[in-house]
Amino acid sequence: MKIDEAYASLNLIQDFIAPGSSNRPGQKLVPRFITVHNTDNASSNANAAAHAKYQKGADARARKVSWHFTVDDKAAFQSVPTNEVAWHAASSQGNGSSIGVEICMHPEMNVSDAYNKAALLIALLAKRSNIPLPAGIVQHHHWSGKHCPRVLRDKPGGWESFVQSVVIAHNGLEEIEAIDLQAGHDHDHGDAADPVESPDEWRGDHKVIARKGLRLRSGPGTDFSTITILPFGTSVKVLSRMADWVQVQIDPGEGADGFVHSAFVDPLG
Repeated sequence: MKIDEAYASLNLIQDFIAPGSSNRPGQKLVPRFITVHNTDNASSNANAAAHAKYQKGADARARKVSWHFTVDDKAAFQSVPTNEVAWHAASSQGNGSSIGVEICMHPEMNVSDAYNKAALLIALLAKRSNIPLPAGIVQHHHWSGKHCPRVLRDKPGGWESFVQSVVIAHNGLEEIEAIDLQAGHDHDHGDAADPVESPDEWRGDHKVIARKGLRLRSGPGTDFSTITILPFGTSVKVLSRMADWVQVQIDPGEGADGFVHSAFVDPLG
């Protein structure tokens, strides 16, 4: 499966906890693990959307609890950027080194679809963050000793089968063929009589319009290394412009993630 197709099939919805909330500490995260949880909430309609909403509420703020993604059979909701710490592991070591993924268990859910979606999400996260598989996937139990993820732990062979499905999904991911500029390609930048575009005019939210994906590079030019491939439609925040290149941020938070060519992003709205 192509990476852009994988993202589309997840129905990934970003519904972030507000910056500055007591359960979003804003600390930098460089993930080395992905921690798997079950929500431990078997109530009717306790789906991914409901858990995302919960994290933005008073109880979650009072308890200082948060996690990055909640997955059910319909969608995956992201509540915290993957470059920020969330409080999900009941362990400073676990919180400071891992992305937290909660899998729902409400009665209306198609269980098989939910776990397939969770496996694909984790495979994509591992690929993007260079997290080794299968060693980089751990249970909540690994950090705190809690009986979690309960559904997977209670089912004979459940955890081993789920990890295998993540590895299979990861091995099946195919990179997108990304548009890039050819070396030596000239662009007409106009002359002194042409109006000069202010760098401030480029700042703000944009989306990738390259149909086959766009390379995110470590610097403003094709001689810089490729960090990742951004699928068509990916939302980015432009921070600054350097000639034909713009410095962008993918996940909300501090700092830039890399550079893309300005010809292949359009303003949102």
